[in-house]
Amino acid sequence: MRLERLLVEMVPLPGQPASSIYLRPGDYPGFLEAQGPEGRRWLDRLEPLDKGVLRSDTGIVGLRSGDQGLVVVPPFPLTASGLSEDWDPAGLRAILNNDYTVGVVLLRLGRFSVAVYRGGRLLSSKTDARYVKSRHSAGGTSQLRFQRVREGQIRRLYDKTCEAVGKQFGDFQGELDYLLLGGEQLTLNGFRKVCPYLERYRDITLARRLNVRDPKRDTLDRLPDVLWESRVYRMQW
Repeated sequence: MRLERLLVEMVPLPGQPASSIYLRPGDYPGFLEAQGPEGRRWLDRLEPLDKGVLRSDTGIVGLRSGDQGLVVVPPFPLTASGLSEDWDPAGLRAILNNDYTVGVVLLRLGRFSVAVYRGGRLLSSKTDARYVKSRHSAGGTSQLRFQRVREGQIRRLYDKTCEAVGKQFGDFQGELDYLLLGGEQLTLNGFRKVCPYLERYRDITLARRLNVRDPKRDTLDRLPDVLWESRVYRMQW
């Protein structure tokens, strides 16, 4: 794993300056503003980053080793904030090595997969396909009729996917730690509006959208690497 390799390679030498920050979601920038000079130094280093990174719904981990730094957006949320003037990746490793139970909904027009993982192990899944006509370029009455047919096909796909969500996740009621969605954004937006089961899991649904081109069964076997993947940014201190 690239991140683990960086954590090993960047361990500071004796005498090198080091510090670590953990910011749970919503604690940037307030937590650092209250941490004195070291907190302000971290604010200066983080300020150039994209606001989407700084407002991540999983939080931020920052690690300094000498004149090098790492900022990591973990795959799952931090639960506490902290600052220490040493190299401390233990909290990050705890998240990366945690066997969370994660629900996944992958949806594109024509196909869906609903799955539950614990750690890297696939516990349960349902994959199916429903035909949806491609977009129609002709005008007039023909186009309107075509559009009605297509909308009906999309709705049936949504209903079938929602049924699978209810069955797959219902078998793990109270056990799911997090839920992630993947596929086309517009398709997912439409699905969210018509599937009541998703509302039950709103509080554990993460904002990160999984970029999956084809929700096939063999895609599910490769998905754990994506679920536990962090975003990593290197910086000069």
